[in-house]
Amino acid sequence: MDGAVQGIDASPLALLGIGDVEERVYRALLKRHRASAALIADDLAITLDDATGLLEHLESLGLGTHTLESPKTYVSVEPELAIDALIKQRQRTLEQARTVVPMLAKAFAHASLDHAGQQPVIELITDRAQLGQVLVQMYQSAQTELVAFQKVPIILPSTQITSETATEAVVRTISDECFLEAPGVLELLRNDMAHGEQARTFSRLPFKMMIADRRIAVITLDAQNPEAPTLLIHRSTLLEALCLLFEFVWEKATPVVAARDGEVKVRSESTGHGIESAKALLPLLSAGLNDKAIAQELNISASTLNRRIGDLMSIYDARTRFQLGLQVARLNDIAPR
Repeated sequence: MDGAVQGIDASPLALLGIGDVEERVYRALLKRHRASAALIADDLAITLDDATGLLEHLESLGLGTHTLESPKTYVSVEPELAIDALIKQRQRTLEQARTVVPMLAKAFAHASLDHAGQQPVIELITDRAQLGQVLVQMYQSAQTELVAFQKVPIILPSTQITSETATEAVVRTISDECFLEAPGVLELLRNDMAHGEQARTFSRLPFKMMIADRRIAVITLDAQNPEAPTLLIHRSTLLEALCLLFEFVWEKATPVVAARDGEVKVRSESTGHGIESAKALLPLLSAGLNDKAIAQELNISASTLNRRIGDLMSIYDARTRFQLGLQVARLNDIAPR
């Protein structure tokens, strides 16, 4: 997704409060299983005092113990047991931190009240770094749904989503044609779709947009200028209108699929095979019937008819319906009549 996830280059043990030096000491102790502080100091070329302090810190984390003999002999604890215990302890700590959220939310709402006593519907984001933080927070906090309009230029450099960073929310994106033509975008899109993202494309989008859980949205004021201010929109009639706009465009947009060979392709949603749609549509178009009559004949809505024709024009690289008829007739030996 456009700028949705930022990579973190750090040791996983750092998330548990174990720094690089502590990790080196722990690995050295694991290698020996039992060792004095002097041995660890020699192994790592550090002072005896530093080795002793680090070993005692590891012991406080439950990664090691020591014997009662003098000098002490430190014994490593089985990693699976020790690390699992630290993870559970960290989870309990995070759950405790969650209890302060209602109080902080109340303070935020109070501070955000305007002179009329109402929380502002719209906030202006002028700093690109702040925008990056907002987008990351929206992606990571989304619980049910995340939808987006994607246009060039890309707001933030994207990093590939992995099974660890993928959100549990349903992600749907609509990209315009220029976005799909940007370097590297198709590969990123293929990776995101492999992790559950539903993608469609539409010829032209009005702006860049991301909506999380239908409760908060970000839209650009100038789609062509990445430095332009951005609007942060809270729950309101305006936000409801943006959600309706997305659903309207989603209905008309063309699905993007990943072929078996891994290539990302745009294909027709209506039948799964462009040629089948062409066989049904072209005779009616060539007969001179209007859209209403064709829709009635095929028992489909006017919007579905327009989408099918648009899909076929995209598949056969045609700019007009006349070109579509010629292309299909030439490539698939279907003669208009």
